[in-house]
Amino acid sequence: MPQLTGQLAVVTGGTSGIGRAITERFLAEGADLIVTCATPESAEATRSELGDRVTVMVSDAAALDDLDRLLALVTASGRTVDVFVANAARDVEATSIAAMTPEAFDHVAGLNFRGTFFAVQRIAPLLTDGGRVVLISSIAAHNGGSGHSVYNASKSAVRSLARTLTSELSGRGIRANVVSPGPTATAGFAQFTGHSKAVEEAVAAMVPLGRIGRPDEVAAAVLFLASDESSFVAGAELVVDGGMSQV
Repeated sequence: MPQLTGQLAVVTGGTSGIGRAITERFLAEGADLIVTCATPESAEATRSELGDRVTVMVSDAAALDDLDRLLALVTASGRTVDVFVANAARDVEATSIAAMTPEAFDHVAGLNFRGTFFAVQRIAPLLTDGGRVVLISSIAAHNGGSGHSVYNASKSAVRSLARTLTSELSGRGIRANVVSPGPTATAGFAQFTGHSKAVEEAVAAMVPLGRIGRPDEVAAAVLFLASDESSFVAGAELVVDGGMSQV
């Protein structure tokens, strides 16, 4: 039986990679969706491929004006939000702390944490009592991967934010949780490896399950936290990394 029938979900960065997998899984589970993406081309392709139950908005999830437009779009739907997934994120090429510029810092942290924070701030008043918030962090939040200091730290901030949201929204029965993926077969991971098969195999060798994860496996974890199956889970982090950060 579908787990999100008749519910409204909002997903930032919901047209590619992990975000696209979340959108497709929620759609299969009966939800209606409002998703954001970065380009008109991605928006048009998503509308064409997924149909009328998915409303796509082109926006920069780090821009407050665009977040206000998202809020207006949700308000215009006349519905409350049952599930909000903050997925939009980005990194830059490996850059040492010494070489990090303020512009590059803001480019990463402005979306990964500032954008996530203010997206939640704007969506929270429209959440249904008993609604669910799922923030997408990363196992990078817990490691010191060289060259990715701002990405790592911003994802750690996302993890912390879920704890505070759990405290502040508990009076309305709203649950906030985090999914932290490990290496996952997306365009972003391919960029991270430099499109090198050898590098991908080296990363896979570090995973106890011996392979890179799939976006649909992360989406399944997000669905768990977005559904009643996780009704007594709040403020938690669900790691989806094949055991890479756990053993």
